[in-house]
Amino acid sequence: MRIIDDWLDDWMSERKNIMADDIASLGARLRESAISEGYSLGKLRDASDGDVDRFVRRVVVSRMISESSIAPLQPPPQAFYIGPSHPEHHAIP
Repeated sequence: MRIIDDWLDDWMSERKNIMADDIASLGARLRESAISEGYSLGKLRDASDGDVDRFVRRVVVSRMISESSIAPLQPPPQAFYIGPSHPEHHAIP
């Protein structure tokens, strides 16, 4: 049997196109899959930092943010430009 941490990472990464509405059912499916693979709920809880549902939410939200073209993880370099207070220096190309 594989280490549950590796199994959990693989299981989450295999889930594609998850919508925010799927988060609640995803936790239940994760528990069912873990049991069917021979892992105890206690081991699953330990591998998910004590709270399976919160772990699932963090992974899904993190993935949604990282795959978003609307909300980049890093702002453009010009966003933090602090220069002279002359108006033409405030224009962002």
